Amino acid sequence: MLSRLQDFLSRHRRKFIVTGVLVGGTIFAARYAQRRFVEFQEKQAREFFERTRRTTHFESTEKTCNQVILGMGEEMCQAVLRECSTEELLEQLRQNPKNKLELWEDMKIVAFTRLATYVYASSMLVIALRVQLNLLGGYIYRDIMTEQKQVTDELKQQYLSLIRHFITESGIRDLARYIRTQVIAVTKTMPLSQQLSLGDLEQLFWSLQMAINADTRRDPNSRMSKYLLPSQNPSHSPLLQKMFNETLDLLESEDAIGVCSHNVSRGFVLACDAIAESMGETLQHLPQAEVQTQQEPNLKFNQAGSSGAKNTKSQNGLENNNLLNINRVLLALAKLIPIISGLTSRGFDTTSRPHNLPTQLLTFYVVAEKTKTLGANVYESFSSA
Repeated sequence: MLSRLQDFLSRHRRKFIVTGVLVGGTIFAARYAQRRFVEFQEKQAREFFERTRRTTHFESTEKTCNQVILGMGEEMCQAVLRECSTEELLEQLRQNPKNKLELWEDMKIVAFTRLATYVYASSMLVIALRVQLNLLGGYIYRDIMTEQKQVTDELKQQYLSLIRHFITESGIRDLARYIRTQVIAVTKTMPLSQQLSLGDLEQLFWSLQMAINADTRRDPNSRMSKYLLPSQNPSHSPLLQKMFNETLDLLESEDAIGVCSHNVSRGFVLACDAIAESMGETLQHLPQAEVQTQQEPNLKFNQAGSSGAKNTKSQNGLENNNLLNINRVLLALAKLIPIISGLTSRGFDTTSRPHNLPTQLLTFYVVAEKTKTLGANVYESFSSA
């Protein structure tokens, strides 16, 4: 019996070996594939958890960023009001002095300076805080993932206090004084009696924007770090120095410059819209005979009746249903100055209805897609570095 079994095993030894190799290989391959699949699942789970954790941390950072911007925006507006105050000029005008014309010229300069300073300063503050808080958030997230504590509470405070240079030191002051010089250059040839339409005002703001951006050494778009941050880091911390240098590089990057330029252009559009709304309210209290309008160019029509009807509407500045076309209304510069000054006479105030211009500007810049994208890119870069 044993000899026959040995003979059977001997004859089929190769088959048994091959079968064993195949069965063993199959079992090994199955276990290897199972292990790799489990590792893949674990990797996917870790990546999903990390993405979720990073997304949650980023959303928390963005929420904090918005709160800080609105909180510091109020301080910034008060700094602009102090630097571009009209209270003294208004008090002198109430006394009906002999130099009334000179005082109105000063009011013109201050009104346009304050409006332009709000437009630029609001954009610069929002961009700077987006960059700072998302850079800091990236560092904090890396500390969380590596279970380290490089970013201390003291370092956070020192880093975020760098922006105080813009509000409480010389930043706002230097910006407002530079804008004032450009306002004087652009408006010096405009008499108070000059009649302006909304289109003329838009052209004036465009000229002012081009003049402000023309000086490459003091341009608030490309040289915003000159106004926002101190020239040197006041601390000797190596990590803080590194973060300070990285912030400077980000504020001088093409992305930040492009976002600031876009925001400023949109800010002047918002200003024109606010002026148009205030003009409409002002015109409601003026007799129709005192309202001047631009004359449309005479057009040739095949039917004389149509031409006569068109010209009649052009002469009295009315459109269909007797509605005044605000885009064709002309107002003397002297009447526009109180409107422009009134729009910027109060600081940031979310409780006022409707929102004043400084509140509209800050709110718009906070939710602007380009600004949010810039912050997201900064966070992504420094949280995964």
